[in-house]
Amino acid sequence: MGFPQGFCIAPTLWNLVANEILQDTCPENTSIQAFADDFVIVSHAPTKIKIQIQIHAAIEKFSNWSNKNELQISTGKTQYILFSKLTRAPRIRCK
Repeated sequence: MGFPQGFCIAPTLWNLVANEILQDTCPENTSIQAFADDFVIVSHAPTKIKIQIQIHAAIEKFSNWSNKNELQISTGKTQYILFSKLTRAPRIRCK
């Protein structure tokens, strides 16, 4: 399903779908942002455990939204970047 690339109303329809997740409430110190059809989850926390909890909650929310809208997440193209002084990165997993 979907629209052919270049279909004039496709961006507007996509904005209606994406707007739902972008306006939804995220966990503390966390936001979901988008550029076209790419999304990023941004979060900050003082501890490794806290950031794990926040990111997992945001991923679950995003996953539920994508399932509801019958969208697939390309796990092969999914990455995360940690900017931190932690010696070991938190464990982030998608279900």
